Amino acid sequence: MPLTVIAFWIAYVGGTCAALFHPIAGITLYILVYHLNPETQWWGDSVRALGLRTSFTVAVATAIGMLVRQRPLERGARQLQAPYVLAIVFGLLALGSLAWGVDLTSRGEYLAEKFIKTLIIIFILIRCVRTPLHYHAVILAWLVGIAYLGYEATGGAGLVERGRLTAGLGGPDFNDSSGLAVHMVASLPLIGAMFFMARKWWARFLILITGALAVNTIVATRTRNVVVGLAVMVVSGVLSLPRGYRLKGMAAVIAGALLSTRLIDPGWWQRMETILAYEQDASSMARFTFWKAAFQMAADHPFGIGLGNFHHVVMQYVPSLTDLRSAHNTYIACLAELGWLGLAVFLLILAISLWRLGRLRRAANQGPAFTEIEFYRWQTRFHLGWHAVALRTSLLGYLACAVFTTRLFTEDLWLMLGFAMCLANVGKYIADEEPAPEALYPSPGAAMSACSPYASAT
Repeated sequence: MPLTVIAFWIAYVGGTCAALFHPIAGITLYILVYHLNPETQWWGDSVRALGLRTSFTVAVATAIGMLVRQRPLERGARQLQAPYVLAIVFGLLALGSLAWGVDLTSRGEYLAEKFIKTLIIIFILIRCVRTPLHYHAVILAWLVGIAYLGYEATGGAGLVERGRLTAGLGGPDFNDSSGLAVHMVASLPLIGAMFFMARKWWARFLILITGALAVNTIVATRTRNVVVGLAVMVVSGVLSLPRGYRLKGMAAVIAGALLSTRLIDPGWWQRMETILAYEQDASSMARFTFWKAAFQMAADHPFGIGLGNFHHVVMQYVPSLTDLRSAHNTYIACLAELGWLGLAVFLLILAISLWRLGRLRRAANQGPAFTEIEFYRWQTRFHLGWHAVALRTSLLGYLACAVFTTRLFTEDLWLMLGFAMCLANVGKYIADEEPAPEALYPSPGAAMSACSPYASAT
């Protein structure tokens, strides 16, 4: 039996059992399984033979552990936060569209079932991730998943067509080049934040390798929408820094970009050059046609054509089409399928989440510069402000990429929105803690010299 299989089963069985007593172990394992999707891996024969639904099994174990072992939330922390309540409303609209839409399809039923499961996972996530250690654990699990996907891409796994990695890595949310690239792009700020918070040289080295694997995977996909996401992330990330640190932040971005060019091959540059000549690109021009058709759908069906129906309904509005096609735009797809009300609720969820992260970044200025985290012999520092900036930048980059690809019901988007709610509760946890010893919470003057730049921000 390959060592990979043995390592997976040890981690999976151990993590699932641990979830019954420590639900945070189940959440971290769920995020890891989400990235790996063992059922589709070359080493997943034993999983397929058992017919095991790995994500569902660990989610059930985590839910049991949450119900049996989890204590009430800390003072000020909230389970039903505004974005989550709106997400439930959004889910109800999606379900309703199955009834009032133009058709009920298997795709619509699949997306509805998937989103209901996602809402349950986010509920468990908010309940279980409540301390700095918990939040670091889920982000580390995310980065381990990124490293594995990057390792597979570097090792030649996946389907490569005309020099472009098009499919074959991870779970269903990464089953095309665009989805994989967007996920990797959105993970870069999380990688950067964890790099600067790591205390050991070997930890920074491993995180740096993860970043390199992510960039290499982005290059391998040859996906053009990443340029928009990267540009938005650079602007939003640098502007989110305190004024005295923006030049340093820009210098770091330039240094990272120069290092990344070492991973870029001529094929990537040739692909990006087609952005400027989009009028000669049939794929690009077709998107304008689909978007125009989507607005016509919304005019004909103000409450939406129904969840999952764009792919085949668009053929009625564009008679020349002979194949099922997606909208290639998350917001326009939402408008067409769920109507104006569905789009309004979706945009409100995004706006509130981004606003709350910005407010959390500012609130971090008033608290301790950092919190020490210790887990057995592993030590690091938790910077609330850095995490808020990183997650907000990730979401903005993801949403910018979503202008050119459909990511409305992909789990990674909603997990990041869940992370934002968890981070708000972690901020309440830090604020509610008893005054800690000077060694753990240094004075503002000492913090300014050794810790987060947010200690001196105004």
